[in-house]
Amino acid sequence: MELAGLTQREKGLDLIAAHLAGLDSDVDRARDRLADAIGADLATLLVAALSKRSMSDLSARPATAVAA
Repeated sequence: MELAGLTQREKGLDLIAAHLAGLDSDVDRARDRLADAIGADLATLLVAALSKRSMSDLSARPATAVAA
């Protein structure tokens, strides 16, 4: 979604449309799309940080190496 050059109203409408499209059962969840783009381990860390989940929730998972 390209938001540059749009008015604030157009940006808002585009974001709402993208959110509503995500409710479609045929569309992958945002977390799944993120995992496909950057890998499951990094996606888990980012989602946890953004959702303010504690790091102790992550410590229950076995540690895996992430390539830089």
